[in-house]
Amino acid sequence: MTQLPEAELIFREMEKELAGKRIKDVWVAGAKFVREPSTMKAFVAGIQGAKIGEVTRRGTAILIELDGDRVLVILPGDRARMVRHTANAKATETVRLTMSFSTGGSVHYSDLNSDGQFLLIDTERLDAIPEFQNLGLDPLDEPIPWPVFSADLEARKRPLLEVLVDTSFIVGIGEIYANEVLFRAGLHPLRMSDTLSNQEVRRLHRSVLELVNDAIKAGGIDVLVEGDPDAFLPFDELELIEVYGRAGQPDTRSRATIERFELEGGLTAFASSAQS
Repeated sequence: MTQLPEAELIFREMEKELAGKRIKDVWVAGAKFVREPSTMKAFVAGIQGAKIGEVTRRGTAILIELDGDRVLVILPGDRARMVRHTANAKATETVRLTMSFSTGGSVHYSDLNSDGQFLLIDTERLDAIPEFQNLGLDPLDEPIPWPVFSADLEARKRPLLEVLVDTSFIVGIGEIYANEVLFRAGLHPLRMSDTLSNQEVRRLHRSVLELVNDAIKAGGIDVLVEGDPDAFLPFDELELIEVYGRAGQPDTRSRATIERFELEGGLTAFASSAQS
């Protein structure tokens, strides 16, 4: 799944682009991208001719309201994008879904790692989608009260990196952003969440909010290589990324060497000796 800043950027673009339009044609790259209904044919038939209502975001999912009390749910994969095009624009190699409109123009959903999914369901079934169960705090949806943040953090008693990537704690703070949040806060990824002082909790709380907003202002971390619509710049070439993927390099603040740590569950942490 994509991370929160990238999902918010997709939402903001699609909210302006899609609302009120009628879908003319739909193309899907393969049945593996369609979770519901049971066939790609039924998915396409259910969308063609539909009029789009409101576009919203829930967690990192994009919800496109359709007439007939239905909703098209897009669960963006890692490094996914949705971009507007002309109606006749050709799909590049990473495009998994296209929708053209009766008024002209189209939208292409691209997904480099092919791990996104689409659902066409009745609106009343939205809450039953597994990805929407037990969602945590959304720093873009409403202010996160510091006391709530602090109490939940202490109750989990797990390494900080594990807590931050858990969507039941905060929505959409994936491995990359979690490492960056902890670097900004001066906290080690392996530090247990119930050992922080009030001052450290406040630093972490502030770092989460600041990094999410900084990432959105920067256009996210999925930055295309100039002239190639299917290639992204390496993370260590992005100004926003200070520790992730930079093992062996000096950090940007203390010049201490950044180390890489492997956690259970496949998580990778990056931190310097300046983090405690």
